[in-house]
Amino acid sequence: MTPLMRPAFDAGIALIRLDERISRSPVGAGFLERQNFADACASLWIDGELVHLEDLVLHDAFRDTRTPTHELTIARDVLRTRRRIAGQSPDWALSAEGIRTLRQTSDITSAGAAELETAGVIRPAAAEKIRKGGGRC
Repeated sequence: MTPLMRPAFDAGIALIRLDERISRSPVGAGFLERQNFADACASLWIDGELVHLEDLVLHDAFRDTRTPTHELTIARDVLRTRRRIAGQSPDWALSAEGIRTLRQTSDITSAGAAELETAGVIRPAAAEKIRKGGGRC
C-alpha cells in the first residue's frame, strides 16, 4: 500500500494544479465545456453506446445533419445535467436537494416539469440491470 501512496498523492496535486490553471486561463471556460461534451460521450460509451463528439456538438447547437438517434438524445440530456451541476454551487450536487433533483427521471409531474428542464437520465443498460434485479447503478 505504501508504494502506491506517493503516486496517488502526486496525481492529486497535479489535478489540483490543473484545476487552478484552468480557472485562471482565458480559455478555461472552453476547456471545461469541451470536457462536458467528452464526458457525455464517455458516459454512453460505458454502456456500450457510441456517440460521436461532433454529432453531439451539432445536436446541441440544433444543427443536426441527420435525424438524431436515441443515444444522441440521451447524451444531450447528460450534457444538460452536467451543465446544470456546473451552474450551481460546488456542494449542490451532493446536497439532499441536489441529489433529489438529479435523481428525478422523465416521469416528473407537470408542476415539476416547469421547474426542471432535464433532471437526469436512466440509460438503457442501467434500466435493464435494474429490471433484472441487479440493483441500482
